[in-house]
Amino acid sequence: MPTTLTTLIAPALAATLAAAPLELETGPTLRRTAQPVSEMNTLYGPTGLLVIPTAYVADRNTLSFGTAFGEDLRGPSANWGVFDGIEVGGAFIDREGESNKGIVNAKINIIPENFKWFEVGVGVVDAADALEQTLYVVASADLVVPDRLKNQAIGLRGHVGAGTGMFQDKVFGGGELWLDEKFSLVGEWDTRNFNGGFRYVHDSSFRLQIGFQHTDFFLSAGYILRF
Repeated sequence: MPTTLTTLIAPALAATLAAAPLELETGPTLRRTAQPVSEMNTLYGPTGLLVIPTAYVADRNTLSFGTAFGEDLRGPSANWGVFDGIEVGGAFIDREGESNKGIVNAKINIIPENFKWFEVGVGVVDAADALEQTLYVVASADLVVPDRLKNQAIGLRGHVGAGTGMFQDKVFGGGELWLDEKFSLVGEWDTRNFNGGFRYVHDSSFRLQIGFQHTDFFLSAGYILRF
């Protein structure tokens, strides 16, 4: 029998796909005037924090490459911005003591009308169910926006969502505290563990993240290719 979250998220994903060309055309332009940009691929691939996805997606005509080393899991990933507000991608999951798997992911970003700093993402991790197919919906918001006119560099983003599969039909959440345009602190609850780290944005292409997943060391890096 389908779970309650499955019955809610699957129709939302279908409706979002149908509305995508109209809803998402100006999404990236609106968001990128609010906060510094630090999107990275997660351990399982989708744009997000360490493990949990956020509402944000890869920009149109970009490839976001990443590699991550977490608790008993590691591997490369890539996301392609197919259209404004839509990313598709995949990851190769190298599992400690188990067979390795390739997974396929997709996510759609929506900016509700009149909510400039609030966005919603609806997506799927492991669409072909190689490991554990997961449908999710997540909201992301700029809670504190840097004000350069007042010499205020601190910024804060918050994320909260829920999903099936690896998210156990539970709520997940996290945040990113900006210290300046290059450095930020990241923390999350992935429905099983608290994870956290330190993120560094070298330039518009290269990002690095170091921290912990549960009680293990976590390292990830990303590079964005524009074409």
